[in-house]
Amino acid sequence: MKKKVFFVFLFLNLINFCAAQDKRPYAVYIDSANTIKYKNGEKVNSYIQKAKNVVPEKDLGDFYLKTIQIYIDINHFDEALEYCTKAHEVFTEKKDLEKLAKVNSFFAFIYAQLNDPQRAIKYYKIALGFYEKKNDKAGMIKGLNNLGNAYFALSKYDSSQYYFQKSQVIFKDYEAPALKAFVMSNLGKLFFSKKEYSQSEKYLLEAKNILEQNKINDPEANYNANYNLAKFYINRNDPLKALSYAEKTGDFIQKNTVDFSNIRYLDNLYNAYLLNDDYKNAAITFKKYDSIRDMMNIEEKAVNVERIKAQHEYELKQKLDTLKQEKRNLVYIVILVVFLLIVVICILYTINYRNKTEALNLEKKLIEAREKELEFDNHMKEKLLVYQSMEQQKVDSIFKSILEKVNALKTKYQHAEEISEIINEIKISVKPNTWEDFEYHFLQIHESFYKNLEQKHPNLTNYDKRLAAMLKLRLSTKEISNLLNVTPKTIENSRTRLRKKLDLTNTKEDLSKYLDDF
Repeated sequence: MKKKVFFVFLFLNLINFCAAQDKRPYAVYIDSANTIKYKNGEKVNSYIQKAKNVVPEKDLGDFYLKTIQIYIDINHFDEALEYCTKAHEVFTEKKDLEKLAKVNSFFAFIYAQLNDPQRAIKYYKIALGFYEKKNDKAGMIKGLNNLGNAYFALSKYDSSQYYFQKSQVIFKDYEAPALKAFVMSNLGKLFFSKKEYSQSEKYLLEAKNILEQNKINDPEANYNANYNLAKFYINRNDPLKALSYAEKTGDFIQKNTVDFSNIRYLDNLYNAYLLNDDYKNAAITFKKYDSIRDMMNIEEKAVNVERIKAQHEYELKQKLDTLKQEKRNLVYIVILVVFLLIVVICILYTINYRNKTEALNLEKKLIEAREKELEFDNHMKEKLLVYQSMEQQKVDSIFKSILEKVNALKTKYQHAEEISEIINEIKISVKPNTWEDFEYHFLQIHESFYKNLEQKHPNLTNYDKRLAAMLKLRLSTKEISNLLNVTPKTIENSRTRLRKKLDLTNTKEDLSKYLDDF
């Protein structure tokens, strides 16, 4: 049995030895620093220095990220900020956007803790942009929540509410109870500052319920929910609830650690004891609070932080100047290329426009030529129609004159039958209705004339229409009188009546021009 135990022990040691061999040397020091980070700050610095001496060049960025996290955990923001600057340089050079986003998040968090919300917002927005492109919903929620807190610190409550509520939308298709509790608790804190107390309490209690129902043991989420509830009930003068939540806050921190979380917890607890008239515990709590505040050397660290911030801003400014110059050069090149493209496009457009203009002019000339040709053709047809009508009228007059003379001869001569045959032949040759031929040919030229005229002036007689047709053809009074076989005076009277029917009596408009529109 003892041999079996010995072999098991030997086997486990062998596994641990292999694991230690496989682990990178610098990571061992980082693990050691993590183990004692809340107990011995000097030793933490010693382990980190040892890790820095053995870390290979390719792992330098990851080493910086782990070191930043350790210093943030123990609230050594001056050291954390210094390593952030170094990590930013490494990952910018490597163009590792994911890790650069993480560094920007660290920057933002540090500046938020150092009461510099303007700088925090700048870095939170950069990180959020990365998570949105990647569609990393957890990262987006954290980024939006952090932006809400940053604007809250600036007392810009509308902007703060906008970002908190924007993160709420993501929870519709994404399950993350711990993150949701964070957002609900922060909304409660926001509505309290806006003096909407019922809404504030609703959100704060909802955050606590989410954590309890989902059995979330995340210390940070539970600390945030209980801390905000304690602060709410302290300000609302509810002693029992204030003390209950202030004490619960302590269950989610490492007591006696030198950090801001412990200071905020002790501050709440002190005020809760005062509210309950427990001055003894209030005095003990304040003593702890004061002791931790002294140990943090806040003023000394603030000076160091300002120095590192100034250095970081200077380095960033140099990089920005370089980038601006490169961007300026690129802009000049782009402007030149765009200018050349515009010139080429203008030339092509001018050529195309000229070709189109010439084509349109040619088409216009063709249309005008066709219109003139059609107009000339109609004019010739009108002339021919008038000529034919006049000639036909003359022929009819001659035939009628002959017919009258032959009828006169019929009574004088004995061969009446032969004369009757001649009369019949003359009657056959004379067209019974010359006017129908005229109208037929007229409508071939102006097919819608009668229709349009009748539509506007429905009270016209057939005689009026015929007169209007002849006036449209610009026939003179004499020509019309010959065609209609009436006197010129009759035609003048007819013209006057027609003007009256066309409502032109008191106007100076020419009758023939008026009829041109039909």
